[in-house]
Amino acid sequence: MEFVVENLSPTRKKIAFTLTADDVNAAINTAVKGFQKDLSLPGFRKGKVPASVVEKRFGEDVYARATQDEINGLLQKTLKDSSLTPVSSMEMDNHDAFARDTEFKCNVTFDVLPEIEFPNYEGLEVDQAKADVSDDDVNEIIENLRGRMAELTEVTEDRLPQDGDTVDVDYSGTDEEGNKIDDVQGENFGVALGQGQALPDFEALVKTAKVGEEKTGPVNFPADYPHKPLAGKTVIFTIKVNKIQTSQKPEVNEEFAQKVGQESLEKMKASIVEHVSATKAQAARSEAMKKLIDGLLEKVSFEIPDSMLNARVERVVQEQAMKLQRMGLDDLRKDQAQEEKREEAKKEALETLRPQVFLMALAQKENITVNDQEVEMAIYGMAMRAQQDYKKVSEAYHKSGLIYELRDRILADKALEMVYSKAKINEVPAVSLSEPKNAD
Repeated sequence: MEFVVENLSPTRKKIAFTLTADDVNAAINTAVKGFQKDLSLPGFRKGKVPASVVEKRFGEDVYARATQDEINGLLQKTLKDSSLTPVSSMEMDNHDAFARDTEFKCNVTFDVLPEIEFPNYEGLEVDQAKADVSDDDVNEIIENLRGRMAELTEVTEDRLPQDGDTVDVDYSGTDEEGNKIDDVQGENFGVALGQGQALPDFEALVKTAKVGEEKTGPVNFPADYPHKPLAGKTVIFTIKVNKIQTSQKPEVNEEFAQKVGQESLEKMKASIVEHVSATKAQAARSEAMKKLIDGLLEKVSFEIPDSMLNARVERVVQEQAMKLQRMGLDDLRKDQAQEEKREEAKKEALETLRPQVFLMALAQKENITVNDQEVEMAIYGMAMRAQQDYKKVSEAYHKSGLIYELRDRILADKALEMVYSKAKINEVPAVSLSEPKNAD
């Protein structure tokens, strides 16, 4: 058997296999023995059917198994001997089965990670923000809790609605010629003012009417408004304010602490400090890691495997299409030039893949690997955060092929963790952080 490895590009290889007739015959003989082992036919004991009978009776299946087993075995050995790790499916140009006394040739092509001349990645120096927690941080969390626990109370004073109020309104709409618009009719519609939930012109109109009053005014709909019949149009609204409610936040005291699940006000604040500190520490760590990889990427140039880039571009295009569809913007999606969309998707894919490919290649250099348990633990974590069934999520990842992308991301993350673990971390205040630099 002979093989030749050819470099089609920095990220694509071709292995040309040549099996002599003797190699083919040996592989067929091995396959025949495999069939003989458990085979029983009338007139023969189990495992004692002559090889000639097996080959004559089951020749097509024997040759198919011989081809598959031999090529797979040769591929694994060749990849190991040549230190090659495919990052794409393997494409074989000869799908014929072995034939006895006949030479067999085939070419197998696949993508690999680029060979990168790595800059020094040990002992890099990088600033990392301290995870200090201020009183303002604690107060912000408490205010958020108060907001979530706030109760609406009706405003009894004679005043106009204002930001922070929730206003109950009836509304109707016409076009600029006075024709009624059926899609713009409603009663007892709640509008939370100042939160950006309603169109600015509509909120402004609501703020001009006291309880019981009617007001009329134009409301401009943006061109990308999800409900296409109203997109880019001006609608004349008539609104009537039925009720104004304001949000009453609870006082911060022991009772409040117990309502949020804490034994006391002191323990609630301590818990908030712990939570904010952990959140800030993780964010600071992630930012330091980003600085490290960005600094390394500035020093190298390499190609992205076509299979990885094409798969990611397809994923981005599909995600964009689904997002537009959910927004009711199918027409916009169809009108946009396909080439322009793909170029945008390619740019986004490259921004994601460049650090990932670099780190995967670094992992390969450092013999960093990912096992099945690590992959399943990552899926379990995602399922728990999304409050979904782990088994169903795992099955979906395996069926869709996303399991391979997930494994690649985990591998890249482990390589980045290695770089971070060897870096010199300078803790600094959370302002004006410098870029990473080599330690002296």
